[in-house]
This record gives sequence, structure tokens and C-alpha cells, in this order.
Amino acid sequence: MQSWRWLYPGMRLKRWFVLIGMALFVFIVGFSGLMSEHISGIHVRPAIVVDIEDHLKRLKFVDFLFMVLAIWGFILGIRRLMFSVLTVYAPAREKEFLNVVYERTRLKRGPRIVVVGGGTGMPNVLSSLKQYTSNLTAVVTVADDGGSSGRLRKDFGTPPPGDIRNCIVALSDQETLLNDLFQYRFKGHGDLKGHSFGNLFITVMKEITGDFGRAVEESSRVLSTRGTVMPVTFEPMTLMAKLKNGKIVVGESNISKSKVPIEQVMLKEKTIKPNREVLKAILEADAVVLGPGSLYTSVIPNLLIPQVAETIALSRAVKIYVCNVMTQPGETDGYTVSDHVNAILKHTGPNFVHYVIANKEKVSPKLLHRYELFHQEPVVLDEAAVEALGVKLVKNNLLNYENYVRHSSEKLGKAIIRRLVI
Repeated sequence: MQSWRWLYPGMRLKRWFVLIGMALFVFIVGFSGLMSEHISGIHVRPAIVVDIEDHLKRLKFVDFLFMVLAIWGFILGIRRLMFSVLTVYAPAREKEFLNVVYERTRLKRGPRIVVVGGGTGMPNVLSSLKQYTSNLTAVVTVADDGGSSGRLRKDFGTPPPGDIRNCIVALSDQETLLNDLFQYRFKGHGDLKGHSFGNLFITVMKEITGDFGRAVEESSRVLSTRGTVMPVTFEPMTLMAKLKNGKIVVGESNISKSKVPIEQVMLKEKTIKPNREVLKAILEADAVVLGPGSLYTSVIPNLLIPQVAETIALSRAVKIYVCNVMTQPGETDGYTVSDHVNAILKHTGPNFVHYVIANKEKVSPKLLHRYELFHQEPVVLDEAAVEALGVKLVKNNLLNYENYVRHSSEKLGKAIIRRLVI
């Protein structure tokens, strides 16, 4: 009988259980007094109360007073009972409890949104959408073969955890130390140099459980994420690119190094089974958001698994592509908004995207000069060309005002949510 342990001495719970019980009794006393005038035979009030009413006929408010006191006592008992339990599990957050409950209830009623992508752009859109809903699913590519993720993929035969880690942190409800811990990257000169703690945590969890999906799930639980992060597949995924000069480049990390424009990307593996939970989430979604992020190495790789692209196409969800603000060297040099959209349609099919959200705000000359050094420029809006592809262009001021050119999380979230409301 584990439940009886709540009544052990020192738990500070029994007093509130007693108060709640007394409040219920007093409420019944008051309620029966009101009803006794209309329904005969209902008298559970003590005799002393009946005597008082007989002598104080003009004080009929006694029954109302009993009920008011009972309701007050009941609310106080429930409130203190919840705080006593919360003090055990989250001693620093007692005062936030009601706000946390209200916020989580509100977010659970939000739209079901699936975000597809990877890289550094995806966490930004997740951070924006978690303010509107907790029914979020991040579908992340596992084609990364560089850096810490690539080393862990090679050494342990595990899907690369880097992009997944970034998405977990972006959806996290823990805003302080745990986030910093998962993003911490080891320095020095040893074998750990360059690895992030979060990547190692997910890899170790996978080794312990024997299941990468379980490892991601447990990592998400540690950071109390507002949503779910899923790898698009649990199988090895090797990205290849056919360049416009006919050359084939193998490996995600090698594709953007080439200075020759990309003609098409493909997977080395002939058949890859998708994560079944991903397909289920897409079919249940109110919206599917593609990007932002590296067009050919983060967004499109997820769509190269036929069942994933087919499920998105069949889904009744609103399909939204968030176009990058700046071009990316080696991938989208000189690309306009319509070039980005056309690349997605080329790898999927017509009518795959309903809306494309693009920035119309001008970048400051100072920042433009800085990005020119890296051969990057703002993506040009070409509305007529976009709508010729059968896609509606949504133009918004989307920039933040930091020392780099990126989407404002707040502005981007509003732009996406408006597509689901109107």
C-alpha cells in the first residue's frame, strides 16, 4: 500500500487532508440547510444549528456563511496540499506552480505542428513556436557526418546527435544551467576536444538503452521539452550531391565545400525505412513547416526518403516553407526565393508547398559588408516567379537586430501561426 506513505509523519500533508475533509462536512451542513426548506426529510445539521436558527429566524444567512467558509477552506486545503507536494519535487518553484499549470494547459490546446529540417536554422523556429503550442514535433535529418556528430557516428555507429541535441535545447523548458550543460563543448587537446556534452550524453544513453529513440526521449525528459524530437530515420543515411558539371560529391560535410552549383541531392542508400512515429505525426499535423536551414544539406535530405515526402504530400496539413534570409556559400549562391522553392519542388513534386515565408526587411549596410566577406548576400524576393510555381509568398519583416542576420524568433513565430488562423 504505497499510497499510505503520503500520511507518514513529517510529510506535512495530513493537516491539509483534515482541512479538506472538514470543509466538505461544513459545506454539506450549509447546503442541507438551504435545501431543507424545499425538500422534506433532509436534515444532517447538528441539533445546535437547528436551535440557533429557530431562535434567530432573521439570520438565514448562516447556511450561506457555512458554504462560503467551506469553499474557502477547501480551496486553501487544496492549494497548500499542492504546494507541499511541489516543495518536495521542485523546491524553488512553489510560487510559479499555478503559472506553470496554466501555461502548460494553454500550450496543450495549441495546433499540432511538425517542423522538418536540421542545422542551425531549425532551433530558431522551434524556439518561436514553443510559445504557442507544446504539440510540436521536430523531424531532424541524420545525414550529418562532420564535427563531433560525425566522429560519434563513425566510432559508435549511432545516428549523429548534434542537430537533435540543438532541437532538444531549443524546445527545453529549462532556461539556465541544463541548457548550458548540454551545449558545453570540451576544449583542450585530448580525445574529448570538440565534443559537446549533449552529444556524449545522448550517445551514452543510446549505449545503455540500446535504442537511439529511447536515448532522445530520455534526453528530452531531462530538459523538460515542450514537444518531441525525432530522427527522420534510425538507419545510416549518407548524402550525395550531383553538381552541375556532372561530378558526384559524397558526404554532407563535403557538399557545401564545392564551388560548383548543385544540380540535385540524393541518398547513397537505395532504401531507407523512415521513423514510423514521424509518419504518424505528419498525418496528424495541422501544419508542416520546412526550414529554415541549409537547403540541400538540412531540409531536403528529410524529403529524400520517399515515404516521408509522400506522407507530407498526402497530409491535410498546411505546408509552409521558411526561406533563409541569406544565401549560403557552396549551396545557394545567387539564389532567389523562387530558386529555393523550386529546389524543394524538384526533389518532391508540384503543389508540395502552400506558403513560403520570406523576409522583406533590408539588412543594414554594416552587416551586408561583413557578410560579403563570406560571399553571402540577402535572398532576393521575386514574387511573380514564386507564385508562378503555385506557391503563395508571404512577405514579412523577420530580422532580429543583433550583430548577425537571422530570423527574429518572435516575428517568425507570429508569421507561421497566422497561416493557421486565417
